[in-house]
Amino acid sequence: MANQQNLSRRAAMRQQQLLEEKQKRTNRIIGIGVGIVALAIVAIIAIVAIPPLLRSDVQVAEEQLTPPNATAEHGILLNGTEPTEDTPHVIIYEDYRCPACQSRNEMYGPVINELADSGQITVEYRTTYFLDQNSNGDSSARAAMAAAAADEVGKFREYHQTIYDNQANSFTEKQLREEFAQLAGIEGEDLTRFQELYNTRAFKDFATAANQEFFDREVGSTPTFVVNDQRLIFADQTTNEVFIQNTADSFMAAVNAAFNGEDARTHEPMP
Repeated sequence: MANQQNLSRRAAMRQQQLLEEKQKRTNRIIGIGVGIVALAIVAIIAIVAIPPLLRSDVQVAEEQLTPPNATAEHGILLNGTEPTEDTPHVIIYEDYRCPACQSRNEMYGPVINELADSGQITVEYRTTYFLDQNSNGDSSARAAMAAAAADEVGKFREYHQTIYDNQANSFTEKQLREEFAQLAGIEGEDLTRFQELYNTRAFKDFATAANQEFFDREVGSTPTFVVNDQRLIFADQTTNEVFIQNTADSFMAAVNAAFNGEDARTHEPMP
């Protein structure tokens, strides 16, 4: 048990170091090769103590809410599109402060949106906030609650993208409730509603349940993409050979292989 906890602590510390290094860089060169290296850096998680979700000085709403596009497994559906039996459903596990999640979203997000918009896949985002345990903060958790509040006013997709476009070591209250909301196009009465829901942590229970789901399912790392209970493998971690390119054809081929139960190097069974 001690060894597992030490492994988890080292993984979280590594992610924290990556976040701090990213803030110091003033110029960032993104390419396929660099992206794959970033994607190879994932958080390997053992058995950990789940960090507290909120500071003690926050007044939490007694009436806890569920986002309108939530799933039974505490994810949020992209575009609110429900999964069907004949369409591949892609589940994405992420932590909003995870550098590899940001890189994966930057490289593959446009492809995912394209395929979802065209009806070729449905997509579900499930969040965890394991990185908060190492920072003694709650930025990942607050970002998850803010994204849920954005879903309430019909702006989950835009807010989700805004968080990653502005990923940092931590998120301030001003960023989450004001600046990111503005960038995501939340305004007027919707902005008032969004800020009310965020201020009162109306989605605290939802975020907590989503985080617990991540551990209960032993997902083990972020980002993790799952199709038909198969984890997608984007590249060989040893050789950096790319298996799934950031194109619609390549991504869809990997998704279909997992969805149809075919033998392929682009997926492996979940635990």
